[in-house]
Amino acid sequence: MAATRPSARRSVPVRPGPGRPRKGEARAAADTALGRERILQAALALIDAHGLAAFNIRALAAALGVAPAAIYWHVPNRDALVSGAIALALDGVAAAVSAEASPSWQARLRALLAAFRAALRAHPHLAPVVASELAYNAAFDAPLLEHIVQALEQARFDGEALVDAFNVVVAALCGFATLELSTAPAGAGEEWAAACRAQIDGVDAQAHPHLAGRLGALRNRAFMLRWTDGRARPLDGGFEAWVDVLLRGLEARSRALRRPA
Repeated sequence: MAATRPSARRSVPVRPGPGRPRKGEARAAADTALGRERILQAALALIDAHGLAAFNIRALAAALGVAPAAIYWHVPNRDALVSGAIALALDGVAAAVSAEASPSWQARLRALLAAFRAALRAHPHLAPVVASELAYNAAFDAPLLEHIVQALEQARFDGEALVDAFNVVVAALCGFATLELSTAPAGAGEEWAAACRAQIDGVDAQAHPHLAGRLGALRNRAFMLRWTDGRARPLDGGFEAWVDVLLRGLEARSRALRRPA
């Protein structure tokens, strides 16, 4: 008698339980709901609202209504989120500089400095990180840097001199706005402001006669002599003076480098 052959087993696909989509389906759902642009916009909004120190991926995920893991499908880590938020905040700075409206290199750099400051004033919590960390380098704005190099070539800088002038301009871009938008220490209130005022007003006129004689004009309107930050009290006059000095200094340096020994 022939041996009975075992019945063939049919493979039945295992369906995920209720509420647990397959991995591919979950990825597709997240891609539909999210996207890098939306994530960065939400990150920038959180930083604007609460500051960079309080910014983290868990809070971002809560704001977007997703699990933190969903964010990592689009952005690898917090540093990438910060650099992306900076790039988003500064997007449009280069576009604000028109070659037709700014035909000279001086006008081009002036427009660029003004647009960069305006962008940071719109997102003041990013000002310190733009100047003090390399986060922005991971997502730098090539059109903005193109404007700088083009302006410096027009000013007849070349070689090492162009590198030095480039660094001067970038330091100018970040420097003034970062100082202007610096804030009081965390938790500082009227007591801290009163202590600042007392120290400024208590300058010894005999030991420091020149400083004391100008305090009426300088107090709360000059760097290191303020208790109100630049968001509430912009330093517009100082910015215009800063830009004038920068441009005249670049002009003088360009001429001096081209002058025969």
